[in-house]
Amino acid sequence: MPDRVSEASGNLRPLRKQAMMTQEELAAKAGVGIRTIRDIELGKVRPQPRTLRLLFEALGLTEADRATLTAPTDLTATVPRELPRTLAGFAGREPQLNALLAAVDSGVAAVVVHGMAGVGKTSLAVRAAHALAPRYPDGQLFVDLHGFTHAAGPRPDLKTLLTRVLRSLDVSGQKLPSDLDELTARYRSALAGRRVLMVLDNAASAEQVEALLPGMPDSLIVATSRRDLSALAGAYSVALEPLSQREAVAMIGAATDGRVTAAEAVAVAERCGRLPLAMGLAAARLRSRPLWQASDLLERLADEDRLLDELDMGHRGVAAALRASYRELDAAQQRLLRRLSLVPGDEVNAHAAAALCEVGAERASAMLESLVDVHLAESRSSGRYRLHDLVRLFAARLAGLEEARGDRDAAFVRLLGVYLHCAYQAAARLHPNKRRFADGAAAHDAGLPGFADQPGALSWFQSERGNLEAAVTAADQAGRLDEAWHLATAFNAFFVHDSDIGAHATVNRIALDIARRTGDGRKEAFTLGDAGRQLLAVGRHREAIRCLERSVALKRDLGEIGDAALTLANIGILHRRWGRFAESVEVHEAALIQAEQAADAAAAALIRTNMVVPLLRLGRFAEVERCLDAAERRLDSGDDHNRIRIEAFRGVLLRERGDAARAVAVHTACLQGYRGEGVTADVTATLIELGEDLLLLGRGAEAAAHFSRAVEYAVKLADPSLERSARNGLGRAHLALGDIEPATAQLELAASLAESHEDTYERARAQRGLAEVHRLKGDTAAARRYLRLAAEGFAYCGVPEAAATAATERREPGTA
Repeated sequence: MPDRVSEASGNLRPLRKQAMMTQEELAAKAGVGIRTIRDIELGKVRPQPRTLRLLFEALGLTEADRATLTAPTDLTATVPRELPRTLAGFAGREPQLNALLAAVDSGVAAVVVHGMAGVGKTSLAVRAAHALAPRYPDGQLFVDLHGFTHAAGPRPDLKTLLTRVLRSLDVSGQKLPSDLDELTARYRSALAGRRVLMVLDNAASAEQVEALLPGMPDSLIVATSRRDLSALAGAYSVALEPLSQREAVAMIGAATDGRVTAAEAVAVAERCGRLPLAMGLAAARLRSRPLWQASDLLERLADEDRLLDELDMGHRGVAAALRASYRELDAAQQRLLRRLSLVPGDEVNAHAAAALCEVGAERASAMLESLVDVHLAESRSSGRYRLHDLVRLFAARLAGLEEARGDRDAAFVRLLGVYLHCAYQAAARLHPNKRRFADGAAAHDAGLPGFADQPGALSWFQSERGNLEAAVTAADQAGRLDEAWHLATAFNAFFVHDSDIGAHATVNRIALDIARRTGDGRKEAFTLGDAGRQLLAVGRHREAIRCLERSVALKRDLGEIGDAALTLANIGILHRRWGRFAESVEVHEAALIQAEQAADAAAAALIRTNMVVPLLRLGRFAEVERCLDAAERRLDSGDDHNRIRIEAFRGVLLRERGDAARAVAVHTACLQGYRGEGVTADVTATLIELGEDLLLLGRGAEAAAHFSRAVEYAVKLADPSLERSARNGLGRAHLALGDIEPATAQLELAASLAESHEDTYERARAQRGLAEVHRLKGDTAAARRYLRLAAEGFAYCGVPEAAATAATERREPGTA
């Protein structure tokens, strides 16, 4: 009897479960401690005869059940402990690991870890399994489902998998049934009452994992797959992406035994796309070559054509891992993956993918989602897709091997066609007053949808700007010069709506080079006009006027009178920036005459709107009102942007006529409109106007807050004109609040910026503010000096402030 009792530990749990009792309930009913029940089930103690009898009675066992409880187990059977060792180089993934463990704590019976090849799915699953192993004393199994490892042999069917698991679990030595349903029932029975953890590695599909889910919640499944298994019912999903830079650097450092510096580790990680498999292989190469320095490894990894070869280790290489995923795709999906490597930028949408493969957008979208499902593509925002750097190299290699050069070139040209269609459609929507964009939209119409409104057009540009910039360079390098120039022209239409001025300068240089290489005077004329506007914005006025004057001359020779008028108006803006307001008005008036002669109503409306600024400075308010009314009448019905501009100028006019309170309401509404459009430059300008309104109303703290934000935006935009205006306002707001030192700092900065950009008006405003600073400090001589300089500057500009400032100077103590 004692020998038979000694084996009861292996059989107590299923009988307790059959009686639908918890350990606590059985302990209470049998009159034994709960620890005794737990230790018996875990095999830690041998139950004594008395304890055994109490259990018989508490469970109400039949003779057959008593025989089962006291039946000897196979002494040769062992509890399966199949988990591989945790990788020594495993680093990071703490948030994902903690979330996984917390999910198990909450009672989930299945966890699925999915991600691209080489991202570390198995490493995370094994690490989690080792942490969880003590909770599953009846065994830990590791089963390779061979979902994406064709080199390891054919994918096992369900019967083979069930047989393999049962052989690990079965301690009875009974013959296994051959019928699949019976085998599945035996599998679920074998797990019933046991606490078993199974790692199902490399699953091909959710169905493959679902077939192995236990019938009871006592056991846990941790599955990994390159396919997204988040739809698996009741499972907790963990999606893995490449490591963060911090985690990647830690992994490289640990895997190379400290042979790389932190900067070198960052470089290795980035060249490996922060993919654990790739980084592990790179580190292994360095470890196996004692004479190498980190620089030797980095030099080899720097060559994109050789990178996949450097990360090759037979069936464990990056290319081999990606090839296994590639084989799971159908022919159309494979073609899409290959052709995505032709995209010059980082992302693609369904229309671009459709052009690459000559399919409809709906079909392309479904194919892109299929690539996401197997983690060969990523989708970080709705409708946007990208390839990991190593996947892109892999796809490009396949494209070179499997696609004819002519097919690749044709696909690239179709992609450029999509970009040209959308870019010109968006430009025409944003600039209805510029005929060349409407002409471009008509010439490059690819039969795709356009844009219903200006915010939609601007949103598209903000999503595609990186792709467009890259496409200009790629088209130029591919010899598609006409497409490259037109893309650059459409790209530059968004200049005033974009904070990255440098990108527009780069694109415009390519366009100008193309125009001159091809000897195309029309292209040169328009590109010089764009260059002049950009140089004007960054304060390079002397270069700007040369470009603008040459552009005007070329456009007139070509008969492009309306566009010549718009470019001439930009010269008027340049005079305004110099403080030559009367000259600015004259140039605008000349431009307006030309636009009206060309019957270009849209250009005339824009010129009138721009002429308002010098008229306001000169105090010619009646003319301002007439200009605004005439401009508004000629606006395109969908030109919301310029309608807001006109309203903002009306707010300035209200303030200049003494109604600052109404001006605040107008400018607040305009600010909301500009923010909705996402136009940072106009947001900045409107913040400045609001600050001026508030300052007049004595609300200095609010004014300072608006000016401060305007300074921040202007600096980010690298727009010196907005910056000096905002700093002037901020300095005066600090003065109003009695904050002398910050006022001095801002006004001196404004004066310096104005001096360097030859802006006489803003320099005079800063000097007038500095005069007030010195007056408050008691330095009357300095105050008089600054007032005199300000009066001279205002007089040069011909503005009303000249007389008022001169009068203030005469009133200063000590003035002769």
